Amino acid sequence: MMKPVLIVTKRLILRTVTMEDTDTVASSWKLDEGPIPLQEAKKKITWMLANHEQNVSGRLVHLCLAIIHKHTREFIGWCGLDHLDQRKVNPVLFYLIKMRYWGKGLATEAAKAVVDYAFNKLDLAGIDGAASYENIASKRVMEKIGMRYQGLDDEGGHFFTLNKDEYDF
Repeated sequence: MMKPVLIVTKRLILRTVTMEDTDTVASSWKLDEGPIPLQEAKKKITWMLANHEQNVSGRLVHLCLAIIHKHTREFIGWCGLDHLDQRKVNPVLFYLIKMRYWGKGLATEAAKAVVDYAFNKLDLAGIDGAASYENIASKRVMEKIGMRYQGLDDEGGHFFTLNKDEYDF
């Protein structure tokens, strides 16, 4: 069982959500697409916390962290690792940022912090990443944090990987 996660970077706070965040999750779950009902937000939080409970050193199921802008305290997105499909070798890095925060390097900052956490605290052996073919900005994030480009995946998107032993801490 993992303790709540708190990662602080130069401009961001990445942290585990709690039931106290229900209103924020309801208003921000789909970022720029609009709110979800409070009851649905509670179910999302319960789901995230249940997954979080299954994470142990060396084995991750799912880690979804809220991204908070340090100076404004505004919730601006999500970042984490998904390994719900245990048939896959490595968990997959994900990050979603509200549109008005795009192009400021915040996705890169959040993604790098989660990768550092994955290798240094969770002791994971590797991480994968993917982006749709059209999403060049997301592809650039993975390049900037040192992930190796592997080509196109089965769905025609960009596929990346990074192993702990090749990661430049």
